[in-house]
Amino acid sequence: MIRLNLMEAAERVIVTDVVTPVRVTDVSSQVNTSKKKTLFVAAIVVFVFGMFSCILSVFGVPKPLQGMLPSQYLDLIGAEDPSRSALALSNGQQTSAGGSLEAQAAAAEEAIKRRNALTVGQVVGEVKPQVLFNNKREDYNSFLPMEKISYQRAAINQFFTFLTTATPDDVGFSDCVFQSPNYFYVRGVSAKPTSQRSFLERVKAVSADFRTPPLPENAPATDITAFGLFNVNNVNKAAVSTFVNAKDIVEEIKAFKTLAAANKVTIFGFDKPAIEEFGVYKRFTYQVSTTADFPELQSMMAALDASPVRIGVTKAELKLVKRNLNTAMTLVMFVAP
Repeated sequence: MIRLNLMEAAERVIVTDVVTPVRVTDVSSQVNTSKKKTLFVAAIVVFVFGMFSCILSVFGVPKPLQGMLPSQYLDLIGAEDPSRSALALSNGQQTSAGGSLEAQAAAAEEAIKRRNALTVGQVVGEVKPQVLFNNKREDYNSFLPMEKISYQRAAINQFFTFLTTATPDDVGFSDCVFQSPNYFYVRGVSAKPTSQRSFLERVKAVSADFRTPPLPENAPATDITAFGLFNVNNVNKAAVSTFVNAKDIVEEIKAFKTLAAANKVTIFGFDKPAIEEFGVYKRFTYQVSTTADFPELQSMMAALDASPVRIGVTKAELKLVKRNLNTAMTLVMFVAP
């Protein structure tokens, strides 16, 4: 009996020791799983909503949904609800064209009335030529082609005339350059310092930008070197106004040579011009030369400025070589086809 009781007690202990293991739940893992599910569902909802919005913006609101969706939402996605558009237009709401149909029609009618009421004088007064063109054109680069020809001839004539009248008798030049529109350079020598100072003061008085380069300490007080911008005044830019016709090129050159010969100047180098295309016209550039003395050159420039010959002088470079004056000139002629 005792033995049976001991065996029963031992079995109870064994049963008690065999304990079912406890399952521990990971809270953070459950939270992450829940979040992933929520984000997945939200992504699906956003995707479906986006696709729905795209379909509405492209194809418009389908008939079963017309009048049901908020107007703010439709405006945001750029969708059109035919039922709302018809209602808005009937109430006079502004369209994407800039106003209601009634307002646009009224504005157009008012514009027609104002236009018909204008007089010819008012129309001409409104269209001001100075708005379209700068009629002053004070800058040389803004001149028309034939205006440049007129300016070139007047500029070199004024400069040569100035040298003739303002240069003392005891001053001579070894180099003299004038280039359009009004650049000059002179180099020479005087017999005495007073003549040098007198000449430089006169040149300075008629120059917008007068300069003399620094001379070495041992340079004689009679040396003359100056350059700058000569003041060109009272130019008639309409002195020559028509292009040279292609068939008249030879006659124009002949007229220039005749004018030069009348002033005892012989010109060489008209045989090979450089020709540049400018669409509606061509520019003929001639590199010519002469051995005429300065008084004859000045006389020729004055005659050219007063003549109808349509040739300009863009540059004249005078050099004294072995007591002889050699002058190289760049002449320009504008030719229309």
